[in-house]
Amino acid sequence: MTIDQLRCFSVAARMENLSAAAAALYITQSSLSKKISSLEKELGVQLFDRKGKTLRLNEAGDFFSECCRKLLGDFDTSVDKLRRMDRKKNTRIRIGLEGDPGTLIPCMAEFRKDHPDVTYDIDSSLAEQEHPDINEYDVMIYPDARKYRKYSGYPYFTERYCLAVPEGNPLSGQKNISNRSLNGSALVFLRQKESVYEYPYEICRSLMLESITEHIVDSESLKRKMITEGIACGFVSSENEDFYMNVPGIRLIPLVSSRFERQMMICFRRRKHLTEAAAEFVSYLSRSAGIPEEQ
Repeated sequence: MTIDQLRCFSVAARMENLSAAAAALYITQSSLSKKISSLEKELGVQLFDRKGKTLRLNEAGDFFSECCRKLLGDFDTSVDKLRRMDRKKNTRIRIGLEGDPGTLIPCMAEFRKDHPDVTYDIDSSLAEQEHPDINEYDVMIYPDARKYRKYSGYPYFTERYCLAVPEGNPLSGQKNISNRSLNGSALVFLRQKESVYEYPYEICRSLMLESITEHIVDSESLKRKMITEGIACGFVSSENEDFYMNVPGIRLIPLVSSRFERQMMICFRRRKHLTEAAAEFVSYLSRSAGIPEEQ
């Protein structure tokens, strides 16, 4: 006797129609009939009075239906408890990210002081995914862009860019950089995957800057080296400023245009799907950012 047989019997007993019960179970009528017959054979007693596709519980069927209801209820309760136990043991927190993480990393460090067993799994490939799935992550941080509008996110912070300029470049003497100043510049951009480039690349294309020279690299280290060697200027997000700060031969200059800023959003997986560790982390993040926990 299997749980599958008991579920099939329970649905058939409730619906009293073989074809309707089979449709509800997403199986064929003949498959359902075989499962019920196999159960009756194992029990050594018929449970239904049959007339065509119509089923009527007989006295034995009435008795077994009540037993079956209790058995399935106990089974489902036990499975739910087991899953909750697993959620308590699972200390991995999965984070999806596109762009600057803002205060996320400091929050992760603070949270781990009180939860030393927690592990973080950060996926920074959201920009490369056509349809990111929130069900794959406990927390998602992403730009306020059309691609993510289906998520019920909350404003988290503003990602800002400055321009890293090598010494000796005509722009190195300016206090700030306007869009017009970028005309004719040699610029280096970070490629994340195939045709996916960092955010300033899209902005420069939309501004239709005149006669700029574009260099493309696939790592932040290579980009910084290109700038240090005086080959090009590059855009640096607030996340990566420390990587360029105090580097000989590079000066970070603010950008005047708000086009090189974007609102970053945060959203969370629904609480009922979170592990115990992830639920505590979401609560901590929510308090830190001053946003609601539940969506």
